[in-house]
Amino acid sequence: MTESLATRRFWPLALFRSCTAVAALLVLSQALLAGEFLSGHFEALAAHGRNGGVVALCMAIQTIAAILLWRSGSGPSWPVRTSVVQTVIAGALIPLGEQRVLTVHVPMAVGLSIGTALLTVWAWRWRA
Repeated sequence: MTESLATRRFWPLALFRSCTAVAALLVLSQALLAGEFLSGHFEALAAHGRNGGVVALCMAIQTIAAILLWRSGSGPSWPVRTSVVQTVIAGALIPLGEQRVLTVHVPMAVGLSIGTALLTVWAWRWRA
């Protein structure tokens, strides 16, 4: 049984789309958890910290999916670079947040949120 060319090229795109959608939901939940903490629900800070690790892991998986999409010949290379940058930023946000360096943590988190939203929109609008 042989796979068609369309099937071989679709699964990396479906995987990448799934990763970007999960990443977008996780990043959105980070903003919600930060808002909950600022509203006085102090237990939300611990959840924000745990979710930050999950965001970084998801960004790393997204990078792998972007590489598979690019290497399959059905996607451009720039999402790989973007995903690597997002992974580095997500990883850097963890110690910055733990050390309460909020003057750097918050703007970087906002930038990561915007970049994640833009990459997710691109992934779901792009046709292989």
